[in-house]
Amino acid sequence: MKFDNPHMSAHSPRMGNAVTRGIGSFGLKLIGWTLVGKMPDEPKFVIIGVPHTSNWDAIAATLAMLASGFKYTFLIKKEWFFWPMGPFLRALGGYAVDRSNGANVPDQLADYFKSQDKVCIGFPPEGTRSKVDKYKTGYLRVAYAADVPVFICAFDGPKKEVVLDRLFPLTGDIKADNLAIKTYIDATWTGVRPEKQ
Repeated sequence: MKFDNPHMSAHSPRMGNAVTRGIGSFGLKLIGWTLVGKMPDEPKFVIIGVPHTSNWDAIAATLAMLASGFKYTFLIKKEWFFWPMGPFLRALGGYAVDRSNGANVPDQLADYFKSQDKVCIGFPPEGTRSKVDKYKTGYLRVAYAADVPVFICAFDGPKKEVVLDRLFPLTGDIKADNLAIKTYIDATWTGVRPEKQ
């Protein structure tokens, strides 16, 4: 079913209905956050939520995605996919990842990208809400393995906005790309807890 939404593009992965969008919109208003910007016109991409400095980031992002009707996949260890948690986590967008010895997570996710018509996988590249000097590179390794772009979703703490920012150009050099993305985020966006950025 089509619906008008200024935050979505023609190829955006979608989920939910008018009820879930209403819940998301009401939740955002309740916590005082807004959603701005637009998803890229890409059917498959990696999305990173940055700067990740507070639990409010995840709450605001989840409500924003509900409000927009956008579907993103988040990663959870396969051990969590037991009854009744498995069906519930899958319904929310969870994907079971095998992190056992020898398991190649980027290859697993590249296969998942190939198996879907539209899919977006989300990562918090800091891997923690604490201050980090550099991002973990897992999101880039997955993007390169699946040959998909990286899109930035920024948490603007001072304005209380979830910002659908931009596709970031990749060069083929993971280390350089990772540094360039963190440099861009630090220069452009201020998180909820700036001291942890």
